[in-house]
Amino acid sequence: MSYNSEDYFLSNEFRSVLKRFEKAEADGNHAMLDSDELVDVAEYYYNTGNVKYALEIIDTALSVYPGSVAPLLFKARVALIEEKDVGMAEAYTEMIEDKADLDYYYMKAEILLAGGHAAEADEYLEKKYVNVDDDDIDYFVIDTAALFLDYMDMDMAEKWLRRVDDEDLIEYKEQKARIMFEKGDYEGCKKLYNELIDKDPYSTHYWNSLASSQFFSNDIEDSIRSSEYSIAINPKNASALLNKANGLYNLGNYAEALKFYLRYNELCPNDEYGEMLIGFCLLLSDNYEGAISHLRKAEELSLPQSSNLVDIYKDWAFALCRLGRVDECLDVLDKTFTLNCDHDEMMVYRGSLLIGAGRYRESKACFMRAMSDSGNSPRIFMKIAIAVYEGGELEMAYKLFNALFSFNSRWTDGYEYLAACCYDLGKTDEFLANLKKAVEFSPKDVKLVLGRLFPENMEPADYFQYMRQKLCDGL
Repeated sequence: MSYNSEDYFLSNEFRSVLKRFEKAEADGNHAMLDSDELVDVAEYYYNTGNVKYALEIIDTALSVYPGSVAPLLFKARVALIEEKDVGMAEAYTEMIEDKADLDYYYMKAEILLAGGHAAEADEYLEKKYVNVDDDDIDYFVIDTAALFLDYMDMDMAEKWLRRVDDEDLIEYKEQKARIMFEKGDYEGCKKLYNELIDKDPYSTHYWNSLASSQFFSNDIEDSIRSSEYSIAINPKNASALLNKANGLYNLGNYAEALKFYLRYNELCPNDEYGEMLIGFCLLLSDNYEGAISHLRKAEELSLPQSSNLVDIYKDWAFALCRLGRVDECLDVLDKTFTLNCDHDEMMVYRGSLLIGAGRYRESKACFMRAMSDSGNSPRIFMKIAIAVYEGGELEMAYKLFNALFSFNSRWTDGYEYLAACCYDLGKTDEFLANLKKAVEFSPKDVKLVLGRLFPENMEPADYFQYMRQKLCDGL
């Protein structure tokens, strides 16, 4: 929950307000701040994890400024977002005295959105739109678009943003960039954030957003550089540290990535994501005990419905399996039974760990159950074949992949693995035939599975011709 940009809290303006507040508190007095300034201070503490103190500041603000918009909106949003209490959010909103304030309109609409009533929220704001002063109209539609964006309603956000007359407004470009990012238009997104950075080169928010756009367009090194600019502006910027860590991880520099995940974790100790990523980096460095410690902490921090729990349990189980604690590994995997995930895939994963532990009869039972429960899905059959290949059982994997394609004539995924089996088993002609199909059907996957056989910068489209020539030359 944030009203202000992260850059505002670094500004001299806010630092002056915070200093006056903290000095008054230290002297046992109430700071002489207006309601908006008190809410800014409360949000600062809220964003640093001190929610209780933030709410105490808001209560103080309301005791001095009853009916004031900003503190009541803060209470309403806490009720809505943190407590999921729509009724309480409505009650706080109705306590606002100035019901012509635009923020009052936004809050009423957000309550509708939180309840899943997007059409009603749009209709409500349309009615208010006709009465907005001309001087405020562009900002009203931009803020409305931002509200729908917060609830991931791209169509509504675009509808409202199209009404902006002055497309040079910074606020317009910010929301336009957000829409581009969510729709996967990373090139357009990068262009807009570069324009915004030209206007404000010291904005950590813009640098972080540019870094994210670059990361998702696979410009990893550029993403790292943008993160470094943000870190130079504020070495304790959590988003920048996380972006740089993700970039380093993506380049395979796990040791350096770990350093930045640890720095991120110091700033956000209650974030399961940080603990999970630290655990995964330790897993990749074969520090299984350390990985388990952080993955257990990640579980403790996770809400029961967290989408991260599946990955946490998979990595935790893998670490236990590597330590030879197979029964504990299976107990951890049992925790996924109640989660909203692909249980057939989880059964295949269970079987793959049992192969690694040499418990072949149990792994076979897992694979058979996965096939039965999935209705003999070719997707699950393929994942079983991959698990067998990765477990080092090349002959069996070769037979499974051939069976997959024999019984599913339209199935085109997995040829890269069959090609890998053929290569490792010395079946040259079959390797070339399956490599050709893999390049045709799955160019990205073929690079991941077979890239080790080719020059690093070679494109998958050139794999077949290169390998055919190489093998012919070797005859």
